Amino acid sequence: MKFLFVACLFCMLNITSAGQSLDYVTSEADFREPVTAVDVSPDGNWILAGFENGTLSVLDAKSLTEIFSAEQVVSAAVFDIEMSPAMDVIFIAAGNRITLFDTTGTKINSWPHHKNTMWSMDINKQGTFMVSTEVNKTFQLTNVYEGRIEQAMRGHDDVTFAVAFSPDGTLIASGSNDRKVFLWDLESREVIATFQGISDNIYDVAFSPDGKSIAAASADNSVHIWDIGSGKLTALLKGHQEMVLEIEFSPDGKYLLSASADQAIKLWDLASGEQLYAYLENEASIPDIEFLPEGNQFVSACMDGKLRIRRIDPEIFVMKYYRESFMKEIDENPLFLPKQKGEKRSDFIDRQSAAVEARKELIGKYYKKYLDENKD
Repeated sequence: MKFLFVACLFCMLNITSAGQSLDYVTSEADFREPVTAVDVSPDGNWILAGFENGTLSVLDAKSLTEIFSAEQVVSAAVFDIEMSPAMDVIFIAAGNRITLFDTTGTKINSWPHHKNTMWSMDINKQGTFMVSTEVNKTFQLTNVYEGRIEQAMRGHDDVTFAVAFSPDGTLIASGSNDRKVFLWDLESREVIATFQGISDNIYDVAFSPDGKSIAAASADNSVHIWDIGSGKLTALLKGHQEMVLEIEFSPDGKYLLSASADQAIKLWDLASGEQLYAYLENEASIPDIEFLPEGNQFVSACMDGKLRIRRIDPEIFVMKYYRESFMKEIDENPLFLPKQKGEKRSDFIDRQSAAVEARKELIGKYYKKYLDENKD
């Protein structure tokens, strides 16, 4: 979805993974074309992928095997992709059009509502309205059933890249190069709150699952999070080396993922505001990410042509909060000793197998401790 900037940065950046070798990848698909957008079907069974050459691919979410592919269904790079809540229509934003396809990849319709290149879109959970941005100061509110513009939403002073519906569908958030986030009331179509403090362009906005917080990703390499009720900034997440292109709250609202042009995906603990982990094994910018419904896995699009599903592994929490105690138990357990003088090779292999199981049990013990200490 963030192809305009990502395409240039793909050529410019060459960030190494700092020696990290374990990135919790559960499955991976490798394509010849840069993956520019991803979405997950509401039931979590399908991964929808859009590509720089306008191709649509639908994959099985467990194995990433291809269910079907429609080659170059649109004539421009896919900037965003959404599936309807009823899972009967796939919406693709490319060029200055939103094109509709059924779940076999057959074109249904095309909405030429935009004059300029599109950037992002979102559909409410009722499936009745869509919001979509282009490279200008407005965004469009579309009646999905009728396929017509309800209203051009004007208010920002600069290009408006980011837009999202609240979970209950009554509010809209928009983010702009004017460095402001507006909160709109859907019924009145008016701005009811403004959030400021970001020092550069805003590329993505997202509501927390409970609808009480709003987050914005920016070219200032940070993520700002505000409490909607009070208007106060509740978190400032800093750690990326380049612009943050995409953000996603976990389904339970406890964590946030941020994807950046620095080729990193970061996992943040929202209770503490701390970075839990950085997924670094990417060879290019990350234009899109999406949690799977269960919340313990997510899918990422990458400009290197790779689409990956990664897990939010319990080990991440253990090594963040209990590393010292965990490593002490490892050091004191003879199962983890290196091969001993006179030890038979078969005995050493058996001990290694036992050590693997012991490590899993130890991770499980400390992860349970983490969950117990962080109950709502």
